[in-house]
Amino acid sequence: MTALLQTTYLGQVQGKNIDGVTHYRGIKYASLRNRLADAELITSRSPNNGILDATKYGPTAASPVNGCDLEQSFVQKALPKQELPQSDTECLNLNIAVPEGTTSTSKLPVLLFIHGGGLHIGANSWPQFDWTRVIKLSVEKGVPILAVGPNYRLGAFGFMTSEELRAAGYKANNGFRDQRTAIAWVHRHIRDFGGDPDNITLAGMSAGGGSTTQHLHSTTPLCKRALSMSGTNILMYPLPYVLHERNYETAIKAWGLDKLSPEDRVKAIIESPAAELVAKLPPSVAPSFAVDGDLIPNPPTFAQISDKSTASYPVGKSWCKEILIGDAQHDSSILGQTLGFQAKNAASRFIGALTSVLSAYPAEISSQILDSYGISSTTPDKDAFDRILEFLNDILFHAPVLAYAAGWPEDGNAYVYYFNEENPFEGPSKGRATHILDLAYFYQNYNDYLTPQQQEVARAFAEDLIRFVAGQAPWEPCKDLGEGFRARIFGPSDKQQVRRVVKDAYGGESQRRDVIPRLAREQGVHLDALAGVFPAFLSSFSP
Repeated sequence: MTALLQTTYLGQVQGKNIDGVTHYRGIKYASLRNRLADAELITSRSPNNGILDATKYGPTAASPVNGCDLEQSFVQKALPKQELPQSDTECLNLNIAVPEGTTSTSKLPVLLFIHGGGLHIGANSWPQFDWTRVIKLSVEKGVPILAVGPNYRLGAFGFMTSEELRAAGYKANNGFRDQRTAIAWVHRHIRDFGGDPDNITLAGMSAGGGSTTQHLHSTTPLCKRALSMSGTNILMYPLPYVLHERNYETAIKAWGLDKLSPEDRVKAIIESPAAELVAKLPPSVAPSFAVDGDLIPNPPTFAQISDKSTASYPVGKSWCKEILIGDAQHDSSILGQTLGFQAKNAASRFIGALTSVLSAYPAEISSQILDSYGISSTTPDKDAFDRILEFLNDILFHAPVLAYAAGWPEDGNAYVYYFNEENPFEGPSKGRATHILDLAYFYQNYNDYLTPQQQEVARAFAEDLIRFVAGQAPWEPCKDLGEGFRARIFGPSDKQQVRRVVKDAYGGESQRRDVIPRLAREQGVHLDALAGVFPAFLSSFSP
């Protein structure tokens, strides 16, 4: 069944009703002059263009063609998907889902969700991101919400930069700028679809969570609340131009453009078949944010994030009133699955990285870390890599969650969750609370494959997040990392545990290690130094 909506700036928009939910799909929020150009916000549409058809998904961003299969392989369960065209210039579209019968006067809370995928893959049209069940659940629980999911440029076209590209007029952080443009579109248009532009929760998972926390640097207010799932801008750390320059040189050589003039190189990057450039880009050229002196003026630090002062980074603490942030018990599983080749000579390389990065500290600090995680020079590669992943889990996923919670201002609320539900599907991650599983449980689209107990955890998790979006307290807020600490734990269902609140950040039911905070507290080790071990370890790899 179709649904026709009259809007203020876009004319009539044709949506589709599915099982009590109205979907508006593939709405273009910005136009692109070419694949590297600035996104130009669509502010209006001529009535002479007729009815805007929003019944079908729009093109996805140029990216590896197996992206959806790859992400579902991390969940270890595939959902039926449809093949959708990719486009380098027509990919900036978004999907909106609302309860059927919503009108422009409904003023529903808005959930603006940025997909993850390492800034490399992802699309708002993948089956795991279907909003139908989330919206139905929000209605059932008496807190109806509106959901928005934008696409943005990925990979080289979204996040590659260099001196010659900037000299040609192409800015850094295209994909991040796309997200900012999508947020601007929501502020301008969402009221017509039944949403409240003054009641937006900006959210994301993994790289989407990293994007969400990075948007908190904006001096312009963007949202009322932030929701970050298993990812922050400590994980998705913005890199200086010098490192982006090295990646650019590697990409140029891989594309066979290194003999051309700068002008011809830029022309070739813009005009060569997008699929060919995507396919030829080596995995060593991983997309990342850039410190551009504009949208990302400085990289984040643990010290700044942990500071409750609204004058400290991120400045969004002065306009974003609440944050809900959490991790999965084994989030670094995603690094094990995507960086498995790094297991080669893992122990010796990690010891070398640790010694180098922590050279300003007493030698016993490195020894304590190695002993705590069970790593020595003789540890076999696989065992060493698994234990390095535990270290990375603690410093890149869990420590930033606590830093954001500790640094949230007293006049706001920070809510922490620990996702401890175990993966129920066959595969190497079965029985572990791994990365992306919380996303699968939140969207409810895997419920048909879950036991009643697992479904109960999924519903409880989604209900609490929906309540947060609706402006209700999902559980007791976290005031500090001491006596005022509170976190909601979800699962594991096989132990008949659904959700409960704990008062300890580490140990016991939390299933979180205290190695890193103990080093910071007792030995004065800076968390930023420990986070620096990761890139040092990666750069030590040689085939």
